[in-house]
Amino acid sequence: MRTGANSGILGDFNARLLLGAVRRRSIASRPELANELGLSLQAVTRIVAGLCRDGLLQSCGKKTLGVGQPTQFYQLVPDAVFSIGIQLQRTQLQLVLTDFCGNILHRRQCPLSDWLPQHVQPALLQQTRGLLAQLSAPQQARLCGIGLAMPWFAGNSQFAARLYPQLGATALQDLQQAWQDVDLAARLQQELHIPVYPENDGSAAAAAELWLGKPAATDFLYLYLDQLPAGGLVLNGQLWRGRHGNAAHLAVLPAGAGRLLLQQPDAQSIAAGLQAAIALLDIPLVIIDSSKSNELTPLLADIQQQLQHWPALGLLAPQLQAGSLGSDAMLLGAAMLPLYQAYAADRTVL
Repeated sequence: MRTGANSGILGDFNARLLLGAVRRRSIASRPELANELGLSLQAVTRIVAGLCRDGLLQSCGKKTLGVGQPTQFYQLVPDAVFSIGIQLQRTQLQLVLTDFCGNILHRRQCPLSDWLPQHVQPALLQQTRGLLAQLSAPQQARLCGIGLAMPWFAGNSQFAARLYPQLGATALQDLQQAWQDVDLAARLQQELHIPVYPENDGSAAAAAELWLGKPAATDFLYLYLDQLPAGGLVLNGQLWRGRHGNAAHLAVLPAGAGRLLLQQPDAQSIAAGLQAAIALLDIPLVIIDSSKSNELTPLLADIQQQLQHWPALGLLAPQLQAGSLGSDAMLLGAAMLPLYQAYAADRTVL
């Protein structure tokens, strides 16, 4: 089992910053890293040497930049660390094994016949063990942990009613009661003896966009459209979870005419919800992604039209950006959770 805590160099916050910079660039030279991070070339050289010694970075050749000697470039080592991501939805369970660069190596999927925890828990354990059995010995030795992305209020009867319309009021109340005090992550960790990192699914998807995408700003609000709308918030390049891990719970944003966003997530409702969010947050970027990527471009265009009226309200409209991960956003977000915990330049996890 490999974690960031095993590495002395990762106790240095600047080492985590440097890993993030290399991740964003794919390949980078020491002068480029020194310039981007505001560090001395000597400090960058020391950090790079430590990360290469730990097997997290590797040289990928030299290039000539202008006049002078060729410059050495570096990249992440894909098989340095592995992570398992689990996306638990109310109708299905998906799992992936990823490497340090976020490449998907194995994938599993399992439909859920219902959302009762006594049925979800055995399926979760069985499928995770099945994926673990596919790992080679080196992958098992370098496994960083398991990330679990799921709805934060698993037993919420209002959300369940939208996905299980056949259930009556009594059955929905029984479902909500059944999820009281159920901790899937703790149970999974106890059974497998592997660290499990739970996160609400919207924040997990935002973390994936932060790490694997190319956000146009370090502050952004993230909206994901799937079975139900979900969201996440990134401030100063770090995932902002909120006191209860439920920041940017965008499904319940007011969307005009007494509606919530979850009831009608169309362009007009999304624009109305964003108006409330931006009035509070004043951030420059909103990233929107969807499990139906073919619908995203026209949706963004329609929302952009709605934002043209904002200046009259005294609001500065944010830049809209399409997410880069599509239907895998939450699943990859789950896989990024152990890596984020161990290697991200986020002071809240150090």
